[in-house]
Amino acid sequence: MSDFDFDIIRRSWPLMREATWVSIQVFAWSLVLASFIGLLFALMRLSNVRALRWIAGIYVWIFRGLPALVILFFAFFWVGRVLDLTSFQAAILGLGVSSGAYKAEIIRAGILAVDNGQREASDALAMTRAQSMRRIILPQGIRVMIPNYVSNSTLLFKSTSLATVIGLNELTGKSRQLANSTFKPIEILTAAGVIYLVLTSVLVGAQVLLERRYAVKA
Repeated sequence: MSDFDFDIIRRSWPLMREATWVSIQVFAWSLVLASFIGLLFALMRLSNVRALRWIAGIYVWIFRGLPALVILFFAFFWVGRVLDLTSFQAAILGLGVSSGAYKAEIIRAGILAVDNGQREASDALAMTRAQSMRRIILPQGIRVMIPNYVSNSTLLFKSTSLATVIGLNELTGKSRQLANSTFKPIEILTAAGVIYLVLTSVLVGAQVLLERRYAVKA
């Protein structure tokens, strides 16, 4: 540790902080997109309409089967060129669509875990299916979803590092540039690792708070 250069981390910190903010923004927008897609396709998979179930099943099959890196390439070099997306926008699209397939299965599993008696009770109260889902099923299903949902979200945050391959200057990409330019890879990559660890720990803390919030009261 006597040769560890803390000063290079101090001097590189403004650039790393900026890149960290880019990673956080990509993660946040990707999470919003993935959650919306996940809920939509989870409901489609539970639909009574066979066509919707098939469409949702094919989406989940494809995007769970493809690596996130491949999806990012398609989002940037194909969809991005057609829609004139920036690397930032393409990263959000690619990661959001990739994670959305997993979110769909997590949400579907949470909904299916709710006891059928709850559905029967909502029918007895003359609730529509939408009202039952919003007021009874989803609030109870969240309790089951939380661990897997947060775990997948943590993976999504770490996957933002893949966006460097499409030219986005997020934390991993900027760290690699700094490591090459300063010839101090150990110091720079250690600092980057600590940043990732701190931010993923925040997500773990959020999971604990959510589990307490939705815990079954004795």
